[in-house]
Amino acid sequence: MSRFNRSKVSRRLIGIAALGFFLLSGRLWGAAAAPRSADTVIFPQPVEQGPVRPASTPSTSYVVFVALCLGGGAWLWFRAKGKGRSLKSAGSEISIDETRPLGNRQYLVLTSCRGRSFLVGVSQGRIDVISEVPPSETAP
Repeated sequence: MSRFNRSKVSRRLIGIAALGFFLLSGRLWGAAAAPRSADTVIFPQPVEQGPVRPASTPSTSYVVFVALCLGGGAWLWFRAKGKGRSLKSAGSEISIDETRPLGNRQYLVLTSCRGRSFLVGVSQGRIDVISEVPPSETAP
């Protein structure tokens, strides 16, 4: 910044400060109370009280805050549930039973379709059926 610009800026700042001081001091002088006689008695004005609510009643802002938190939590829960690994829905024949990550965007997925299970490999550009998985027998 050149010397001329600095002096111009400093003059403006000094002018603004002087104007602010002038206005502030004028307000303070104008706020001085009118002189009163020695016989004047000043009484405090009564303050009207609003309706008093019991201490156990929560405030409206508290109730609104709790309602917003519950609504936000429900929204997050439904959003996460919708992005779940299960594709089961009413009348659906295809489901994803289990998923295991292998590394950089690579997964093993166990899927079921019409009663048959398949092990599928999923990577960034491919989906390959690795093998059909026979139904497991229950352990004794």
